[in-house]
Amino acid sequence: MNPTGMNVLRERVTHVYSSFIGDSFYRNSMYLLISMGVSTGTGFLFVLVCTHYYSQSDFGYATSLLGALGVATAFSNVGMNRTLVRFMGRSMKKSQDLVTGIFLVSGFAILSGVVLSRYFSSFGIKHADLAVVSIFVVTVFLMSIKALFDTVFIAIRESSGTLIENTLFNTVRLFFPILVVGSGYIGIFGAQLAAVIFALGASIIVLRRYHGFTFLVKPSKSSMSGKWRYALGSYTSDLTGGLPSSVVPIIVVAKLGPVAGALWYVAMRIINVLLSVSATINQAMFAEMSNAEGSINRFLKKATLSMYGVLLPISTAVFVFAPYILRIFHGNYVSATQVLRLMTVFALIGVANYITGSILQVYKMVIYLTLVNVANALVVIVYCLYFAHDLNGVAVGWVLGEVVNFVLFVGGGIFVAHRNHGALVID
Repeated sequence: MNPTGMNVLRERVTHVYSSFIGDSFYRNSMYLLISMGVSTGTGFLFVLVCTHYYSQSDFGYATSLLGALGVATAFSNVGMNRTLVRFMGRSMKKSQDLVTGIFLVSGFAILSGVVLSRYFSSFGIKHADLAVVSIFVVTVFLMSIKALFDTVFIAIRESSGTLIENTLFNTVRLFFPILVVGSGYIGIFGAQLAAVIFALGASIIVLRRYHGFTFLVKPSKSSMSGKWRYALGSYTSDLTGGLPSSVVPIIVVAKLGPVAGALWYVAMRIINVLLSVSATINQAMFAEMSNAEGSINRFLKKATLSMYGVLLPISTAVFVFAPYILRIFHGNYVSATQVLRLMTVFALIGVANYITGSILQVYKMVIYLTLVNVANALVVIVYCLYFAHDLNGVAVGWVLGEVVNFVLFVGGGIFVAHRNHGALVID
């Protein structure tokens, strides 16, 4: 290629890159996708470490405890995650809003951790002493604060901060179980606590030094003025929406045993990669729509094309190479091949669920969202409890829940569009 041609190519590449970085939606989607990639890659390595250095029984008990952690952090959220993304971008007192959120979340986190720890035996964890309970409660508290900081980076559309703290979190979590081999399932779970301590330290430094946040302010009622209905509606919606992913691992361990729990956990780790693609791009889209004035159709188009552009090739690869992927994990994890393939196909409809769910959130239809998530949770949990007799049955229950979500979310999105005469506009 002659020098002139090289210069033209260089200018075009520079122009495309500048346009990409200059678009806050694409820029933040990129940071969040890289963060997701880091979490996914280290997450698989974490599972490999656990399956190679710990017994399937220990790993199964740890997955049950991690499921309880998911339930506890969901309870502690109090709707702050979506509320901050929806309103912080235009707020003139961001630091006070954050401190108020920390105050609210902290109380609910400690309460939910203590309450859930009393039911460990129901989760299949029979021998939990005071040390296990203490580690669990502290982890719930710190993980809840970490989730809040993640939300702040998205709300101010500076998701590079999320990438920094998630990279540190996942690195520490990966190596910690190796250092405490022989400690049983608590060594696996304790990796969460060690990792979140480092991640929170990094988040505080980045927020203070680069984004002007201060934590030396008092929480204020004014930070939540006019937002309680949205926050509580989002809280109940997210709480019910997250129940299947948190409760099903507990049901599997309690009903089918810790080995089945380990198989389900590995399959869901892979499925979560696919779901995280949609969720990650959706977060960036929701932040953009919350800060926009006028039509939001352009964000919906960008997000849909981005989601399917990334998701389709990954889903195809997972479906085709499912048994080979599962063989990477030690033991008989390949027996979850059929479960993995079934859920991979239906994970593709999650794109429509995320897109329409965000439309409903922007238009503050949180009661409807809650009803949809209740329907989904009931279908999945009831089916798994009473009709599923093996992992394939559990996967069928999960798929039925996704179908319910699709019908109700898309139906709600169509209703909103029709009500606005096809023009989705933010005032």
